[in-house]
Amino acid sequence: MRIAEINDIASVASDLAAGLGRRGHDVTLIRPKLIGGGLPWMVKPVVGPVRAVEWAQIIRQVREGDYDAVHIHYAYLGMLGVLGKFPYLLHCHGSDVREITPFTRPMVDRALHGAAKVFYATPDLASFVLARRPDAEFLPNPVDSVTFTPGAPASESRDVFICCALTDIKGAPRLLKACQRLADERPDIRITAIAGGDYTRRFQELPNIRLIPHQRRQDLPGVIASHGVVVGQVLLGVVGMAELEAMACARPVVSWYRYDRAYPEPPPFVRAVDGVDIAEAVIRLVDDAAERQAIGEEGRAWVQRHHNVDEIAARVEAAALDVASRKPSFARAG
Repeated sequence: MRIAEINDIASVASDLAAGLGRRGHDVTLIRPKLIGGGLPWMVKPVVGPVRAVEWAQIIRQVREGDYDAVHIHYAYLGMLGVLGKFPYLLHCHGSDVREITPFTRPMVDRALHGAAKVFYATPDLASFVLARRPDAEFLPNPVDSVTFTPGAPASESRDVFICCALTDIKGAPRLLKACQRLADERPDIRITAIAGGDYTRRFQELPNIRLIPHQRRQDLPGVIASHGVVVGQVLLGVVGMAELEAMACARPVVSWYRYDRAYPEPPPFVRAVDGVDIAEAVIRLVDDAAERQAIGEEGRAWVQRHHNVDEIAARVEAAALDVASRKPSFARAG
């Protein structure tokens, strides 16, 4: 099949493209510029005309490409399929359905209703998506465990890496309290975080924090390999690609996770929900090289079982085949 993957959220589309390619499909990855994406929703209509031009170009590219299947990432972008009058698979990723605004609500509702198939990337999104599409399915993010592989044993480093953004939605206030506690109780523990979030300045003020700039994805395995413990998001009760990729690198991941039933077996996260819990978990792992190593190896094996790129690509392939079997080519559809 000829498949178009539109919009690369957290590298999910590019990883799926690689997996689908290995299954013999011709995959095109289309990356919209999404100008004005970071603007407050109240002023986003200002960039509407520019977006309209880009959307028209993408719709034309899809229809002229004669694709058998189109897989769109981020809920409101499903409007490309609605406006272009071609069938599409829709993939919800988080804030696209969790933080719907008056500006995006009509588009999200129409996009979800019009999709041939709907996937959602984290189990907490079920309550948002299933109300609109009861047939939607949880599709775990594909994790490239070949690229994200142990560069060194977790037992060799006592350093800590905060892998998530320093923002409210990731639980940055809780992480900050944990780091403050560690600065007081265990100043020997060195912590690395990525600058750029709203709480960057607060973290920068701590003596035990080293801030590094945003990293290219291909450089992340090396960053992870130089740390023995990884701390992820601690607010929503779910994790994203950053935490899963750290697990693939055989690092113990401290995070708050509460959706064990989403998988056949619970993920081996080190559960922590507030500053005290997080600090205690970090201290325990830093002081126990054998536990770091054992939990890290268990986490990598779990990711390979439940976030395998080829197996998840096979599920997208099945949905795409179903659409292709029921619809004419997109160049002639509509």
